[in-house]
Amino acid sequence: MSEQDIQQKKLFDSLLSDNHSDLSSESINQQNQRLKTTLQQLLHSAQHNQETQEKFYQLELYFLQADSFQCLMNRVLQELKSKFRLTQVELYLFDPEREVRQLLEEIYGRLDYENLHYFDNLQHLKALYSSSIKTRLSQDSGFIKPLFKGFPQQSKSVALLPLTRGNTVIGSLHIGSRDANRFSPQLATHFLQHLASIISVCIESSLNQERYKHLSLVDILTRAKNRRYFFQALAKEISRSVRSEQPLSCLFLDIDHFKKINDSYGHLIGDRALKFIVQKITPLLRRSDVLARFGGEEFTVLLPNTNQQDAYEIADRIREIIETNPLQTDEHEIPITLSIGYSAWQPKSDVRMTPEEIQNLIINQADEAVYAAKSSGRNCVKPNI
Repeated sequence: MSEQDIQQKKLFDSLLSDNHSDLSSESINQQNQRLKTTLQQLLHSAQHNQETQEKFYQLELYFLQADSFQCLMNRVLQELKSKFRLTQVELYLFDPEREVRQLLEEIYGRLDYENLHYFDNLQHLKALYSSSIKTRLSQDSGFIKPLFKGFPQQSKSVALLPLTRGNTVIGSLHIGSRDANRFSPQLATHFLQHLASIISVCIESSLNQERYKHLSLVDILTRAKNRRYFFQALAKEISRSVRSEQPLSCLFLDIDHFKKINDSYGHLIGDRALKFIVQKITPLLRRSDVLARFGGEEFTVLLPNTNQQDAYEIADRIREIIETNPLQTDEHEIPITLSIGYSAWQPKSDVRMTPEEIQNLIINQADEAVYAAKSSGRNCVKPNI
């Protein structure tokens, strides 16, 4: 109960005491008017408290209902500004092992948030919070100016909210306002602490969900996508290709004489060869492309909006970079080559095929093409016939 509520209750209690001495100095009508006014104030205060509680509840749902890390970041880094009329919002995540960054990069490629940052140790954070990491409000322009990276000074007051789970710091949320009095040091911080608590829980929960989903869709050895992810992506890209009437291509890559590598150098070197392939191919691809380990020594590359000629050029570029960069070990330089087959599918309005039929067509054609490449002497690229 606020101080105002307490004072109103005291007044209300005094009125209910029905003191006869008061009746001698004031008319009953005046007493009734005072009582009516106090009741209205109490009702207004109760309504305000109820509305505040409802806003807290809606705020919790707003963040808790984010179904992915990317959705949560949209709400924290973009929508929070308009929702609370803020000038600037900036989020730092504590990621000393770079595990979060690697996870998100493998899932999303690159998240384009200029106000999302990472830090590897707590020293910088402790300096911002003056060693004691707890909610800090400031109107000091000298303190505010360097807070928001890459932006001119827009905020006149800021709130620094530590994000914690238990006794562990997981990040820091910085919010700013053009109103110099919005985050004055004298302001009560209950709401801001509540906001930080909600966001902390949501960040931890969303990252755990991403880790769980990631394990089911990524090949643990090579960190490429796995077969399951490939089929999901293929179904989505077929639907997108039908809608946009843009071509869709698929590469099948097979490491030549992979069994010989395992037999000659051991399975550990064979594993390194598989990871080496992924490391060399990944920089050649666009963010929309999908590289997946299909099984054993075979990989697939899904190429949206790519016609047959472009698919060939990409495939031959991959073949060449693998051929000209042997795998280096402590004791050996191991040459590796790829046989690559590709299929290119162009949506045609006069051909009625189900998505499943299109999927089988693309895969079978690429599979036949890679066998044609192996039959032609390996280390080459062949199209579907």
